[in-house]
Amino acid sequence: MGTRKNFKIVNVLSKKGFQPQMAKHIKLTFQYEGKDSRVRTWVSHGKKEIGNRLLEIMAEQLHLSRQEFDDLVNCPLGEQGLVKIYSEKGLL
Repeated sequence: MGTRKNFKIVNVLSKKGFQPQMAKHIKLTFQYEGKDSRVRTWVSHGKKEIGNRLLEIMAEQLHLSRQEFDDLVNCPLGEQGLVKIYSEKGLL
């Protein structure tokens, strides 16, 4: 499905319940009811393109199919949809 800008992914995930932590890489952890969940991924700093293989890995880290991940980044899938998916998978 192509590449994505890493800063766009960080911005979108930050608006949908993920809390960024700055370190060597940006760690994004999904927060539910004010607490960190087990759902997390990492993104490099800067304005770089993330390739297809890394996007697939990020989707796996977030316990999402690639289509769900693309929907998350492209905005059809919001925070409430994520809560539903993660609740059904027993991750919250």
